Amino acid sequence: MKNVVEITDNSFEQEVLNAETPVEVDFWAPWCGPCRMVGPIYDKLAGQYDNFKFCKINVDENQIIAQQFGIQSIPMQMFFADGKKVDEILGAVPENMIRTKVDEVVRKYPSDEKSRLKAILSTIIESNKNSSEKFKKWHRKADGAENNPQYSSIAQAIAEMETLNGRLLQLVKEI
Repeated sequence: MKNVVEITDNSFEQEVLNAETPVEVDFWAPWCGPCRMVGPIYDKLAGQYDNFKFCKINVDENQIIAQQFGIQSIPMQMFFADGKKVDEILGAVPENMIRTKVDEVVRKYPSDEKSRLKAILSTIIESNKNSSEKFKKWHRKADGAENNPQYSSIAQAIAEMETLNGRLLQLVKEI
């Protein structure tokens, strides 16, 4: 059974930023009543997720990291993936809210290669789709865009990108 990993200013980079899986960091202190309320929830969840790492850092003893992340209220839970902060929860919240957030982070930032590839490709597809829609909206409103050869070339490239986007979507479904 996995346990919550106690980290320090010195181990934060290795344990959190260089982790192979998404990570939750519970910023806490022993004198904090709400921190003591949520601590057992993280202990419980740590044993239930193989693809997620739970850590805690005592802000009184590790002020460098607490200051680096602007911790002013505790408990503060920050979620990290691929070396970056991706979300947070402030305060003592119920287990179902924490579990929902963990599940969301695991879904967005998977640790197995196949799921990670699907997430990357899905992000590219969504970004291309949004950019294409923005261009089309601009193109409809732009004065003289239909008669400008440069804009016409861009519109053609956007159409080609949409075709490639459709192909990427099909490949994601096949993975």
